[in-house]
Amino acid sequence: VAYGQSKLANILFTRSLAKRLAGTSVIANCLHPGVITKTELYRHLIGQIFSFLLMPINFIFWKSPREGAQTAIYCAVDEAVEGVSGKYFKDCKVAAPNTEAAVDDDMAERLWKVSAELVGL
Repeated sequence: VAYGQSKLANILFTRSLAKRLAGTSVIANCLHPGVITKTELYRHLIGQIFSFLLMPINFIFWKSPREGAQTAIYCAVDEAVEGVSGKYFKDCKVAAPNTEAAVDDDMAERLWKVSAELVGL
């Protein structure tokens, strides 16, 4: 649950940041790299035995670290993203988040305010 909430917070915070950067040359976007195999998070969550059992499925549905990095690289260097801000990317394209809460402007603004207060701004 906490992991999903942190991902939602990333999307909401990005939307708020993009609004604040509007009119500048700076953009802010967020992305989902996919489910990545062979990472420390994967090793700790899945475990060695379960990981072995999932190997055949991993090759079909999950991404290698190199494949998972492609959307981040795309967002950083592709000219198609120039001027695009406040968006959520998946598989090197703008995507709709899988929850309506991710497009809730009021929730995004509340998160921004609480975050600012917590860091003393």
